[in-house]
Amino acid sequence: MANNHFFTRSRQSREDKKRAKMRRQVEREYEKAHPDEITVVEPENRAEMRLTKKGRFELGSNGELTEKGKTDRLAYRYNRGMIFVATLIVLTYLFFFFVNFN
Repeated sequence: MANNHFFTRSRQSREDKKRAKMRRQVEREYEKAHPDEITVVEPENRAEMRLTKKGRFELGSNGELTEKGKTDRLAYRYNRGMIFVATLIVLTYLFFFFVNFN
């Protein structure tokens, strides 16, 4: 019979995928069991200053925002959006109040 490696290749591929899936699962479990200790730091460079809006939000030692920093940033964005929508509503009302369409 001819050398047909189709079935052995697919079996090997399935085993590789299964092994990679198990490795990711073990890495996730290890990360949950051994969490990194993240401390709050001050922004040092321009990219960190932009991320924290000039130090307004908390920055972690891993270079990302902390949970409190993310929450504060989301609240800031939400409040700015609400002010923008309210301003648009008032401007629309004033436009229709003062402009006659006769």
